[in-house]
Amino acid sequence: MKYDINHEFVSISSHTATHRIILIHGWGADAGDLLYLGSEIKGKTNIDFEIISLRAPRSHPSGTGRQWYSLYPHDWEEAHHQVNNLLLSLKKFHTNQISLQKTILLGFSQGAAMAIDAGCNLDLGLIISCSGYPHPNWSPERDCPPMIISHGLMDQVVPISASRLIYEKVNGYSSNFCELFEFNGYHEISSNLIETIISRIKDIF
Repeated sequence: MKYDINHEFVSISSHTATHRIILIHGWGADAGDLLYLGSEIKGKTNIDFEIISLRAPRSHPSGTGRQWYSLYPHDWEEAHHQVNNLLLSLKKFHTNQISLQKTILLGFSQGAAMAIDAGCNLDLGLIISCSGYPHPNWSPERDCPPMIISHGLMDQVVPISASRLIYEKVNGYSSNFCELFEFNGYHEISSNLIETIISRIKDIF
């Protein structure tokens, strides 16, 4: 499948796909970074998922990898601009074959912040935030999609309090489920998260 969107991406696709996983990588990574996770989710379900991994628009200051916006120092105006661009791209993925309601949006770290900010404005099947944080002044919509939030208790990059704040805000607004998955780990994606995702996918799809 081909898409006329605002972002470069890599994909694992087929003409028979009925559902979609969109991956948003973290600060300093690149589009291929989370493909393994999408493939693992696909491999453990009976659902024909198309996997799309978006590439952040800017080079990382280290010269390796990409960034969605500057973090040191934080450029929240740029973040707002990039969230709007992401929102436009995500809307273009809505097709007759695969709707946004049959789409999972998964982000890690800075990618999770992007996924939450943009995704809560769309009618997605599921949002998954891994080691993420809320952008300043962010608040979810009342019809925010179902959400799984995952965060390591010993994360020294993004404190777990950031995900706890997201959880509190979403539960205070949205009528859909929001689950906080805390684990004994650092700034990473827990291998045990997969089983939680698979269980929720069976409930939703």
